[in-house]
Amino acid sequence: MIVEFKSKATGIFIMTEPVAKMVFSAMGLTFEPKGIFTVEQVPIMRQRLQQAIDASKAQDKAQLEEHDESVAEGEAIARDFPVGLSQRAFPLLDMLAASERDGVAVVWGV
Repeated sequence: MIVEFKSKATGIFIMTEPVAKMVFSAMGLTFEPKGIFTVEQVPIMRQRLQQAIDASKAQDKAQLEEHDESVAEGEAIARDFPVGLSQRAFPLLDMLAASERDGVAVVWGV
């Protein structure tokens, strides 16, 4: 399923349901197919998502450094890393920041 996010502060963007579930879980929420972050909730959700992204970036960096060290020592071969939370969640973080700035809600699935 495709989930469409909307805000009067930005354009529309979409996520697949599995990605939306991952992002919401990182924010400490259970994903629902339809919902709203009210004007009052937007700053809290933006902060939660930013904290989750920051933690994910630190973890991704540590894994990448460990992998690079193993490659340099000949213990592993170079490989691609999957797209992380920070890349997948950025559109929602951007939408939340703009919505917070403009004082508007964020809705999805409607």
